[in-house]
Amino acid sequence: MQIQYKGKEKFEIKLKEATIFLGYNVKIDDFDLPGPGEYEKKGISVFAIPDQNNTINVVHAEDMTLCHLGRLTHELTEDEAKQIGNIDILFLPLGDDSTLALKAALKVLSNVDPRVVVPMLYTDIEEFKKSEGTVAGEFDVLKIRKADLPEEQRSIYILKSM
Repeated sequence: MQIQYKGKEKFEIKLKEATIFLGYNVKIDDFDLPGPGEYEKKGISVFAIPDQNNTINVVHAEDMTLCHLGRLTHELTEDEAKQIGNIDILFLPLGDDSTLALKAALKVLSNVDPRVVVPMLYTDIEEFKKSEGTVAGEFDVLKIRKADLPEEQRSIYILKSM
């Protein structure tokens, strides 16, 4: 899997069987997901959870589970965290005026407990880096497989906007 950050809340995820576009709208190759619900296309399943004026997307592909929180503005409820489930890679909105403040973002991380975090929608990433302490680095493209996922400690990958 290759993940590229396209700015704001947009990511392009290249898989062997398809390309997923995550953002305000979700697309698998040329198929636009019409909104909340459950979808399956080319061996990729997506569970789109409505959340106030936002949609949380949980994607299962290449034996990994990804969660794109969209423009989440609040801490997750217990029910939302349960619906999201176990996550390998979390796309976390961070500190933009229309998303989570640092304290709320850290609470979301605590509730979801992903193995990998990819911040998005941030203006200043330094406070987050200080609070997490384990940043794997900054990358143009994140190439990751199930075998690459950390077992013990969470990894933070900062992707440069393309």
